[in-house]
Amino acid sequence: MQTQTIKTELLINGQKVIIGHQFLEDISRDIPDTKENKSIFDILALSDNPSVKEDIANKDNLSKKTIHLLLKDTNQEVVDNILSNGDAAKYIREDALFKITKVGNIKHIKTIASNIDDYKKCNTCKIVKIIANHPNALVRYELVRWRVSDVVSTKILKQLSNDKDFDVAKQAQENLDRRNQ
Repeated sequence: MQTQTIKTELLINGQKVIIGHQFLEDISRDIPDTKENKSIFDILALSDNPSVKEDIANKDNLSKKTIHLLLKDTNQEVVDNILSNGDAAKYIREDALFKITKVGNIKHIKTIASNIDDYKKCNTCKIVKIIANHPNALVRYELVRWRVSDVVSTKILKQLSNDKDFDVAKQAQENLDRRNQ
């Protein structure tokens, strides 16, 4: 992923003030999250400053190009923020999620599991099946930890209710019981 150092200047009543990376970090959080600022977010997503990209990944008004750029970032927090961003998630493609699950980063797969309803461009049933069969119990637990999504089938819930991990099995059974009421 190509990054760049962002040159930032501030104009106050026609007077130019040169500012550094710290100011850019501080202000990136406070740039209004509006459609009008999409092009600014596109530029800031290319920053070589991970803190700036972490902030941008939380914005709702991102272009599809920026969303996919941030998904490929080397910083784990940037990727996690974009995966848990409900507005961005609806533009994340299935192939991107498959790549992330294949890499095996537990934190990212847990984030996908806990936000499974948000991925509108995906066959979430396929992703759920991968997550339900993941070797790590933390990943499987994330599917059933909170309110169980409708994309988690009753068949998957039954499978997880027999999980070798006690917590996964217990939580899946509780969700199965609620679903059957």
